[in-house]
Amino acid sequence: MNATAARHLLKGALVKTKSIVGKMSTFHGVKDLFGGIIVRSNQEPHERSKMEQLLKESLQAWTCNGVRGVWFEVEPAFSEWIPVLIQNGFSFHHANPELSVLLKWLPSDEPCQVPGYAHTMVGAGAMVINEKKEILVVQEKYYQRPHWKLPGGYVDPGESIATAVRREVFEETGIKTEFVSLVAVRHLQPIEKNPSARYGCSDIYFVAYLRPVEGTEIKICHRELKSACWMPLTEYATHPLAFEVGKIFANQLMAITDVNNPASAISCLESIHQITNSNSQIYLVEGGHKFQLP
Repeated sequence: MNATAARHLLKGALVKTKSIVGKMSTFHGVKDLFGGIIVRSNQEPHERSKMEQLLKESLQAWTCNGVRGVWFEVEPAFSEWIPVLIQNGFSFHHANPELSVLLKWLPSDEPCQVPGYAHTMVGAGAMVINEKKEILVVQEKYYQRPHWKLPGGYVDPGESIATAVRREVFEETGIKTEFVSLVAVRHLQPIEKNPSARYGCSDIYFVAYLRPVEGTEIKICHRELKSACWMPLTEYATHPLAFEVGKIFANQLMAITDVNNPASAISCLESIHQITNSNSQIYLVEGGHKFQLP
């Protein structure tokens, strides 16, 4: 067989294969931006036996059509799908109470390009300073050793850092605040058997400078805290029950608020992302220039 005949034979085989694939019963799915397919159990519900047959035919069709990543978003009501997916080469990508998300990378000639699921927790702590230059500090109800620390907690999904830190202060102490600037950022990497590393994730902790806006009376949340008080910022910077990193934050804030020789603060610029139209915040040292976005 010469080369021309071989090419015609291969072309005919591909056409025949695509014709067979086109007649298959498959999952419809939704195309993603990266040449993949997303199948959602709530949009294409099937019993396990029907799903298993559809999956086999779909994988053959998707492979033939050059689909790259195949995603299955499985609700708890369709959890019987999961063993079938695992048996067909899928693996867990992430999960939450509403969905288990499994992925299979189809190309055999390129490594999987899909990034892993979120691997960093984001928290925010507040340095709330009143007119007396006192800082709001708290003692947690559950702790490993006595301490005075900053009120704060984890940022909720869809929440900005400024919103989260104000919310945490109000929930813990009943004090309403306004955001002034960022003071510092701490990045913690997990190590094996470190109980402080939630779920084996890294942890980024944003420290914000806030001011009270409607009084300074503390209404403590006894569910979370043992105690809370106002303490002179200079005292906190050297207090034996303050964490060392907290002392660093205190000294940095004193430098920022020094009227004679202030250090540069990190301001928050509210904006709208130009592609996604999502709310966005830009944190930057403005210096002498004031930025403004539409």
